[in-house]
Amino acid sequence: MLSTKRPSRTVKETLMAEVRDAPAGAKKRLNAEVEAVLYKRIKSQAVAEERTISEITRQLWIEYLSNNSTG
Repeated sequence: MLSTKRPSRTVKETLMAEVRDAPAGAKKRLNAEVEAVLYKRIKSQAVAEERTISEITRQLWIEYLSNNSTG
């Protein structure tokens, strides 16, 4: 369970365990609002690469987390 309050160490550890122990193929939906102009650029790039926005987004998050992960 996520909240807007700062989690205690125990809660943080619990959340990290949930992430580590998630089944490999399990997926969750992630929604983000972006400006229309940015969306058009993202969509155009995805089409040019013959990829989906989801594929690109997953790759970006993996790269971001591998470079910035604290856990």
